Amino acid sequence: MDDPTNTEVEGALADAHTASAALAARGNWLRTYLLVFAAGSVAVVLLIGLDGQRGVAIGMTLWFLLIAVMSWWGARQRVILRGHKRRSFVAFGGWGVLYGATLLVGEYLFAGQPAFWIPAAMITSVPLVLVACWPPRRSDGPPPKRVATAHHP
Repeated sequence: MDDPTNTEVEGALADAHTASAALAARGNWLRTYLLVFAAGSVAVVLLIGLDGQRGVAIGMTLWFLLIAVMSWWGARQRVILRGHKRRSFVAFGGWGVLYGATLLVGEYLFAGQPAFWIPAAMITSVPLVLVACWPPRRSDGPPPKRVATAHHP
């Protein structure tokens, strides 16, 4: 079997880069997933904090619907990029800490006070937004400029 020519090697590298870029684009769904949850978090925190018991009922109903829809959508994504689990853990772990602290402090000290609940609602979304906007570790840049040379005995 003959060694591949430089042209064949360059073509194979270009094809690999094209496939990698297409895979990365399809794996970028986590960004949308996190941003939708960030927006949902803001809405739910505002409802809970500003509308009393009715807000809690409406907010939790909407939150459970959001979880159901996003879980269904996320389960249908076929590409999961390296680091997805870690990024999700950081995003939702950070969100959970801020969400819990916001509800605990807000319900006891600032019930119904927009001056607390509006900024607090925005702050709960920060971990989700940061992770969504933070680029994945892998590079989506151009293929390396390596050109193999054909070896002829």
